[in-house]
Amino acid sequence: MQRIYPQKAGALNEAERLEIAKLLIKAGYAVKIGIEKPKNTNVYFIEYWDEQTKNDT
Repeated sequence: MQRIYPQKAGALNEAERLEIAKLLIKAGYAVKIGIEKPKNTNVYFIEYWDEQTKNDT
């Protein structure tokens, strides 16, 4: 499982996160967009994994 974080907090807006997720799905990955709240700020991330690899374990 891999995660993509923005280099600056809030650097990726919702449309950009969805576009990255769409490209990962087209490439055959399962995708989840999540949120973390370190130090009272929201940090969004894109988590992706190869569905076949996850099912094999």
